[in-house]
Amino acid sequence: MRKLFAYGTLQLPEVMLTVTGRTFPAQPARLDGYARHRLRGKSYPGICPAPGAAVDGLLLVGLDAEAQQRLDDFEDDFYRRESVQILTADGADWAAQTYVIREECRGLLLPEEWSLAEFRRTQLRGFLLHHE
Repeated sequence: MRKLFAYGTLQLPEVMLTVTGRTFPAQPARLDGYARHRLRGKSYPGICPAPGAAVDGLLLVGLDAEAQQRLDDFEDDFYRRESVQILTADGADWAAQTYVIREECRGLLLPEEWSLAEFRRTQLRGFLLHHE
């Protein structure tokens, strides 16, 4: 079974359910050495390597090949799935996969940090309707 570090919309169970047809056990986690930014013209974020930065998110566990394929199909072409090391709130170190903005597409990243709370408040409903 696979592990995924979710740092954007996939942190929300309703988004994961829409994309994969189910939800997965999750726990708070942090990815060091990366920064999360808003994406130009999009309601969701992207991450890229950034020494000294860190991104909070969730470690999702128990993904099978079908769920992983649905996630790969859902993500835009400017992401690449990569292996990363994350830390959970209890201090455990885990290997997981996450979606990173491809180097040649980093011009899409805006300087502003992306906010899950703002997304949930202002864009979640439309996002879910668009992806049903």
